[in-house]
Amino acid sequence: MATGPAAAGRGDGDAGGLWKGLHPNMKLPPGFDLSSIEVFMLTAELGGMTQSAVHLGMTQSAVSQTISKLETALATKLFDRTMRPLALTPSGKLLLQDGSRLLAAAKGLAIEVREGSQRPVDCVTIAMAESIANHLTAPLLLGLGDRALRWQLRSGISLLQHHEFLSRKIDMLITGSSQLENSDDVDHFPIMTEEFILVAPASYAGLLDPIDSLATLPFIRFSLLSAMGQRIERQVARMRLNLPNTVELDSTGQQMTAVAAGVGWTITTPLCLASHLDLLPKLRVAPIVRAQFRRTIHLVARRGEFGLLPRDIAALAAHSLRRSRLIELARQLPWLDGILGWPAEPAARDTAA
Repeated sequence: MATGPAAAGRGDGDAGGLWKGLHPNMKLPPGFDLSSIEVFMLTAELGGMTQSAVHLGMTQSAVSQTISKLETALATKLFDRTMRPLALTPSGKLLLQDGSRLLAAAKGLAIEVREGSQRPVDCVTIAMAESIANHLTAPLLLGLGDRALRWQLRSGISLLQHHEFLSRKIDMLITGSSQLENSDDVDHFPIMTEEFILVAPASYAGLLDPIDSLATLPFIRFSLLSAMGQRIERQVARMRLNLPNTVELDSTGQQMTAVAAGVGWTITTPLCLASHLDLLPKLRVAPIVRAQFRRTIHLVARRGEFGLLPRDIAALAAHSLRRSRLIELARQLPWLDGILGWPAEPAARDTAA
């Protein structure tokens, strides 16, 4: 990993007070390097050396020695070791604040150099919801597989993925959540928007609108540990619907299969439904006519760490989703075209949520 003034200079003057005392010709002391700063930052963010050691594949002793050498190099204590969990000293807080920009600049420089020489990055870890992974895993690997030596693609509960992103266990998120929108060190690349829809069993002969006419059937919730499940729950509360929590599932496959079997009805999105086209004959699908609401799917990446790769992944994702099983779903349900939106084409109508 690059060290020294060349790497520090990538911060364009943003690095702040910690670096202002360094003379341009000053030789950096042993132990003060980007790898040590990275170990320190992960320890600070995870709250302990044990957690940091597990994540880095190091022993706790090695983490402790690295941080001790860094403190010796800077002639200051970075952690108050009398506190549990570890607490940062004022110097530690300064290093945590400015070190993130230094590391981002160094990683950005490494990516730029690699891209300039057309060399792939070492490893990229991307997390996404199961409903999105169903559509994007193969296109991403086929379209951009040569941009990294190793790909780690994870699917699962989105809110747990957010924690992993913040603790640097994953590099990028493809998500429908807006929780990270206000972060200063994060870039967002839009992929698509989609309105939520109603799905009931084909055997249900009653009205689908207004929604409370479905109250004779149980409401099948999507996991409240997911961003989508929480988004739906907030809208249900705004609509003042009294929907007892009798069934809660954490995969779209479970959800659509249960509805098709006549267990109850649900609220989902076209993208989730498109993963289960085989169940469509057993379902009744309709738009939400009143109090429409939608989600925006976007790629989230830490600013400056992967060059143009996040932008290119988002562009490929939008291209792939637009040509995915959504085409067949829209052929059978033509009204869907009016509730899908793409980066260069805003959705047809605004949300009422």
